[in-house]
Amino acid sequence: MNQAIRRGKSRFAKDPNFRPDLVPGYFVGRPIDSHDDREILKRIIVAYKSAKARQKGAGEAFNVSNEWLSIYERNLGPVMKALFSEDVAELQRMYQNFFRDPCSTGLVGLPINIPNLLSGGAIKQEFREYIVCDVLHRYELWKKRTGNKYKAAVLSAPMVGNPYGYTMDGVFIRGGADYQHYYAHAVAELLRSSEKQVVVELGGGFGGLAYYLVRDNPQVTYVDFDLPEAVALASYYLMRSLPNVPVRLYGEAELSAETLTVPGIVLMPSFEIVKMPWKAATVSFNSYSLAEMSPGTVHVYLDQITRITSGYFLHINHNRNAVLSADKFGVEDRGFKLVSRELAGWTLGINPASDEYEYLYKA
Repeated sequence: MNQAIRRGKSRFAKDPNFRPDLVPGYFVGRPIDSHDDREILKRIIVAYKSAKARQKGAGEAFNVSNEWLSIYERNLGPVMKALFSEDVAELQRMYQNFFRDPCSTGLVGLPINIPNLLSGGAIKQEFREYIVCDVLHRYELWKKRTGNKYKAAVLSAPMVGNPYGYTMDGVFIRGGADYQHYYAHAVAELLRSSEKQVVVELGGGFGGLAYYLVRDNPQVTYVDFDLPEAVALASYYLMRSLPNVPVRLYGEAELSAETLTVPGIVLMPSFEIVKMPWKAATVSFNSYSLAEMSPGTVHVYLDQITRITSGYFLHINHNRNAVLSADKFGVEDRGFKLVSRELAGWTLGINPASDEYEYLYKA
């Protein structure tokens, strides 16, 4: 941490946005909205319970494993209970504040685990400096990787879930938005030459990338495959954030060629990927979750991703700190050619030893 701070100060000391004194404000909560989510939540509960009924019998690859086991045991019990018991009021309470509730553990990230960070407690000076170094690095990298094409305003997003974040150039930027917007931009660029506008994301988290992708590319059909608990949260976030976009949940639509011609969002439990039509996706995307899986599970998903992808497979994963290095995924053995491999760089502001690499493959 001290090394990262020294490097950051050297790099950003003259930047007017290097303001560690503002960091406590990055995490200040806002009044929870009073939106009536009952109809949305009832749909989510039906889809979730149907998915859970099928999940156990779907095979080891489609159930919780590795580092997600401890997250489920420690943090997701209350939200799973609310979903199973159909406690709409409790589910609404958690989801309307999900950035600050354990229900989103593992799906929204902080640069460091600082006690009292989200509860308004004191933040030590070194932690403030550490966070500013991270924020400024990511914002600068976002501008560089998008070719300075966008103003900060493009990173703005609805305040669904009471997010934490920072203000840059007068715009509130939700934590992680820079990364999610960049990869939405990168996916859209890969779609440009194709008439078929179908994107698959394996492990879409709470829906951050999907929001930017669909907001800016309304002709796209976006399909997310994830664990049922993550799909439930993404369903909430996307239906609230994009109220005019069609969202289809498990049990509401089949993964047919006809379904995929309709622009909008399709959110499915991970085991449904086996029903995705052959070569139906123009671009498939994964961010980090493959590196969190066992080698056997990685190969199950890669068999499916390469089966369903007709154009590009873009992913960001660890090549050292993982059970299976991303360099050894074997995508090339499944009919794909490596187009590029480069250090992703998003965590370099706080981790000079980052091993997060971005890989682009073409079918």
